[in-house]
Amino acid sequence: MTSNSKKIAIILTIMITALLWIFWLPGNLRQEQSEIIQKSHSLKFQDFSLPDLKGQSQSFAQWQGKVVLLNFWATWCPPCRYEMPDFVEVYDQYKDQNFVIIGVGTDDPAKIAKFVEQLNVSYPILVGGREAMQISYQYGNHSGALPYSIIFDQQGNIRYRAGGMMTKKQLLAQIKPLL
Repeated sequence: MTSNSKKIAIILTIMITALLWIFWLPGNLRQEQSEIIQKSHSLKFQDFSLPDLKGQSQSFAQWQGKVVLLNFWATWCPPCRYEMPDFVEVYDQYKDQNFVIIGVGTDDPAKIAKFVEQLNVSYPILVGGREAMQISYQYGNHSGALPYSIIFDQQGNIRYRAGGMMTKKQLLAQIKPLL
């Protein structure tokens, strides 16, 4: 093999590994965690407080009694970027039917604010950093996956949780029976 062929082979291997990591692994985590939550509804809605984009502390309890998608994400996370436009669309369509999406950004507040503005995110955004990752861990995100999504029913029971990107179709399949 020539030197250029070796370099190309190494680059292709790295790219394939990165794509598998981004798309395949989160899907497997989603399947494992979805199976776990379907077997046990022991986790419930737990209150916590984080600041919003204006720095005002927001209690998660204010959304209790609604169907809630709690989504942990970061601006540097490609799957997070891909799912957000679908989330905005679903939120805008169902927000008047007792449904809310709460996005929890886990990185720099200035980057989060800029990102949210660029994507015209219409649902509430909280800023959490390391504290947000601790909250996601308490809700079963033991791998530290991003994005990480949890769906609560109106009684505060966790009905779905998954690490990795959630499609519009998957989201609608989870929330429609709860509305």
